[in-house]
Amino acid sequence: MKQTFLPLSDEDKTYLKSLSKTRTIQAQVVDRARILLYKADGISFDEIATRLNISKRTVRLCISKYYDGGIDAALFDAARSGRPSEIS
Repeated sequence: MKQTFLPLSDEDKTYLKSLSKTRTIQAQVVDRARILLYKADGISFDEIATRLNISKRTVRLCISKYYDGGIDAALFDAARSGRPSEIS
């Protein structure tokens, strides 16, 4: 995982750019899309964390999820096992 950039296709970049500019989805998805775009441009983990005002651990986790499962795995959280919590 020591690559300096992410190998994203033009189609993937277009998709991520559209997500990063929308205001109708969760802010964390927007941040994750920006992380992937910045890394595709060869920006370091430290610089990405600084630009987005997030931790380096968050950046590393997003990139790791990308390598493990692709764009959807990096952007969206997997469903958790167990019974959903109830708000009363």
